[in-house]
Amino acid sequence: MERLQTVLGALRRCCERFPDKRRGINTTYPIADIGMAAFSIFFMQSPSFLAYQRQLHDGHGRSNCETLFGLSKIPSDNHIRDMLDPADPALLHPVFATVLAALEQGGGLAAFSRPGGHVLIALDGTEYFCSDTIHCAQCSTRLRSSGKVQSLSGDFMRDCTVFVASGGWRRGGGRRGRCG
Repeated sequence: MERLQTVLGALRRCCERFPDKRRGINTTYPIADIGMAAFSIFFMQSPSFLAYQRQLHDGHGRSNCETLFGLSKIPSDNHIRDMLDPADPALLHPVFATVLAALEQGGGLAAFSRPGGHVLIALDGTEYFCSDTIHCAQCSTRLRSSGKVQSLSGDFMRDCTVFVASGGWRRGGGRRGRCG
């Protein structure tokens, strides 16, 4: 539980630096609480998590949002989206080092270690363009069950940032095609 609290504390500190467009008395929820509420949805992997937490609070006087994430009030889904849309995802980059350190301390990276001190880290969200007709020499392709060939482009796949546990960041050097 201590490692989880360390990681959640780092996340809260990052969320405190999110832009806050509100002015005056329209600040019912601190911006850090809004960020933590958004994270709680993914942490518990439940699309109705916040509504369920409100029910828990009403029925029991406390909720997981209070005990795990330190929230005194739970903002609505729409309010969370409205407030966090302007936030640059790079504001969360410092949390990565904290999570990595916690994983290393607990031995969680051992199964992913590779020769040369490298660590495999799976990331999602690698495709940003897909077409049946537009393509370039750098595009990847996939054959659909219908027989159509789709072209895929994603700079992440070519210019990916790979964390090397023994020494920091290394960037791939792919070329950008006309599709992306």
